[in-house]
Amino acid sequence: MTAKNYDKSRLLATASKVAVQLKLQGRGEGLRIRMPGPLYETNTAGWRAIIGDFGKNQPRLEVWLDHFSGYNARKYWAGFYSPDQSKIIDIRNRVSRELWPVRTIAQKDTTDYKFMALTERLARSEFTMPILEKYPGEAFFGAYFPTRETSANVNPHFCEWAVGFFLDVARSLPRAKAEDMQREVYPVCENRKLVAAHLSRERSRYLAAQCKLRDGYRCQVCDMMFAKAYGEILGADFAEAHHIRPLGKRPDKTLTRLNDLITVCANCHRMLHRMEGKRGDVGRLRAIVAKCGRKG
Repeated sequence: MTAKNYDKSRLLATASKVAVQLKLQGRGEGLRIRMPGPLYETNTAGWRAIIGDFGKNQPRLEVWLDHFSGYNARKYWAGFYSPDQSKIIDIRNRVSRELWPVRTIAQKDTTDYKFMALTERLARSEFTMPILEKYPGEAFFGAYFPTRETSANVNPHFCEWAVGFFLDVARSLPRAKAEDMQREVYPVCENRKLVAAHLSRERSRYLAAQCKLRDGYRCQVCDMMFAKAYGEILGADFAEAHHIRPLGKRPDKTLTRLNDLITVCANCHRMLHRMEGKRGDVGRLRAIVAKCGRKG
């Protein structure tokens, strides 16, 4: 298989997995999800897959694999597209603070030598961060992912991150409905009253995915990685995000930031929820694990 055909195969398989996960998790967010059909070639030396929309003539959900970011290898992009700039600007204006774009790209920031790409390639710190793109007659709101060469046809970390991004953006729009409280984002480990508050006040899959990417899917208490314990196929995209300060002990209007979260394994997460609910619990549990000689 040629490199070109391999990249097209990767995009189709990855976009399909994102669509499946959105179908399972996105009820109530006003999304119309469909499995990607044929891939469309882009002017950025790559392809795009359409996986849904908000309705007729409304912004589309798309997944791209191309060279626009300026790197030798093609990178994944996930986001919203519309030929009507105002509809993308409206999305940008409504999203929560952690989804505000870190950069706005316009035609002047790109070159069309051989194919359209950034004049200066995307900074490493800008990957996975929302970016607004405004061009004559169209606009995009999404982010690139720091994909590395891999033998796997589907990148599970990108899929989890993309699903989190799509759902968090959709949830911030007027068409979204209240989320089913039985669908959990974080494990049910506290008494039912605290869990209900937890799910209604903190549902950011995007922040959870960002947390796990930052920590390399490694438990910050016992050092365990599910991919090493259970293999890449089963464990590559599995880990949990823990609030360093429990939501039940925070003011109702306190916004969660990325630094409020750490990555933990399922066992350590449950042990943390059995503790006192103080900021120092992570350090105390880490000391307990070290003393007991647990190995990840």
